[in-house]
Amino acid sequence: MTSPVPPRRRSPRWLVEATAWGLGAALVLGAGVVLSVDKAPAMPAEVETTPMVSLPSPIPSPSAEPPPPPEPQLPLPASPDSRAAPTFRSAAQPDLDVASILGPPPGPQNDPRPLRTAAPADRYAFLVGVTDYRPPTKDTIGSANDVAFIAGQLTANGWLPQNIRVITNGQVTGAAIREGMAWLAQKSVPGTFALFHYSGHVKQKGGTREALWPVDRAFVDDRDVTAALSKAQGRLWVDIAGCEAGSFMDGLPSERVLFSGSSKGTEKSYEYPRWAMSVWSGLLFDVGLRQKDADADKNGRTTIGETLRYSQYYAQAITLGQKPYGRQTPQFAGAPDLGWTLSDPPA
Repeated sequence: MTSPVPPRRRSPRWLVEATAWGLGAALVLGAGVVLSVDKAPAMPAEVETTPMVSLPSPIPSPSAEPPPPPEPQLPLPASPDSRAAPTFRSAAQPDLDVASILGPPPGPQNDPRPLRTAAPADRYAFLVGVTDYRPPTKDTIGSANDVAFIAGQLTANGWLPQNIRVITNGQVTGAAIREGMAWLAQKSVPGTFALFHYSGHVKQKGGTREALWPVDRAFVDDRDVTAALSKAQGRLWVDIAGCEAGSFMDGLPSERVLFSGSSKGTEKSYEYPRWAMSVWSGLLFDVGLRQKDADADKNGRTTIGETLRYSQYYAQAITLGQKPYGRQTPQFAGAPDLGWTLSDPPA
């Protein structure tokens, strides 16, 4: 195996020799595709057995509902020092020259700071994550862990717990999603900042139509998501971690609204079993923001702009060569003043 090409700036601290010893798979949100990571998740989590394959072996059908294949037992190395400088490679094809395909990792850019910031009492979040689905729908690996981790990061950055609504697993019905979005839009008045995050399966409805996938299968259409959240009047960030996430972008991004999604509207999104989190949420909220790996200018202040670019690059890097679905390419658009952090979001 040839050595991977390191990025020009500081490498991420979590991609350490994952493919030198074998790969566990990452369940595609809504698809059943798997791949692995080397570093233990930032938050401990117990998860049900998920379908695992040794990449780049053939992968299961993109349906969320077929029974999972047996899980091979893969040798896992000891977790390295989280601050050690790792090598950096594609998970499926470690011989790929990632830098020659994607170019160098993103460097410093001038992200303007917002003119106003929202006080802690004026920040609201509605976080939705489903790991345990009702049969015959297959479980994800760590969608509920995504939202638990995000909620913890919000409170660590001064958000008030009473302003954060979290629903997971059996709580995530279609009615609960709709009610939560209506609550968030009602709270979102001028001078406030609101976050909507969803992690879980996405239902393909044909053409460019997609839907959030609650446990009761009362699917929430992408147009309904747009209609509900467009009623918000304050600053808003909509973040989707699921297959075809980019399909939820239509009608949302604006000078006031930031949209981010884990993949294009035509792509799958992946999870890492060893993290028990999605690739996107793990990169964005843990590695990028909490661990500050996305701090491109090394000034000690990791902005949302830095983190979105960082996570977009490395999500592609580690999913290059995935078969048959290929890489995931995260998307973000809207609100150009990205020089803020979770502790000083715009108002």
